[in-house]
Amino acid sequence: MTIVAVDPLVVKLRLDTILERVTRLKGIEQMTEEQFLLDQTMQSAVERNLQIIAQAIIDICTHLVAHNHWGSPETYSDVVRVVSTHNVIEIDLAERLIDFVKLRNVLVHLYLDIDLKIVYRSAMTAINDALLFTNAINKLINT
Repeated sequence: MTIVAVDPLVVKLRLDTILERVTRLKGIEQMTEEQFLLDQTMQSAVERNLQIIAQAIIDICTHLVAHNHWGSPETYSDVVRVVSTHNVIEIDLAERLIDFVKLRNVLVHLYLDIDLKIVYRSAMTAINDALLFTNAINKLINT
């Protein structure tokens, strides 16, 4: 990996937010999809935590792109992709995070059309992917 410029405080605050919100999501791991679909309180909590985790990932990636002058990506998906092209995160993780970013856009902008089955499945994968992302970024800022 090449040397990457980063403001550790900016990144650390967002990493802490991701880890806190992942902890809040852990309760969904004990739920079946059917239980989730019947629990409106859990649905709301999961949607909000997913939105915050995705936004923190976007913020970190945007910070890396801007701080390192890696161009001007046009979309949040592009920001994640650019970070992966600079070997900060692996491409397969980046592709999953891009799907996660797209879900965030739906949660924020198309909230009337949310498919709760997709939210449930996304939450299950987001827990691990968010941890993989935080590990990669921690490795970056601690080297």
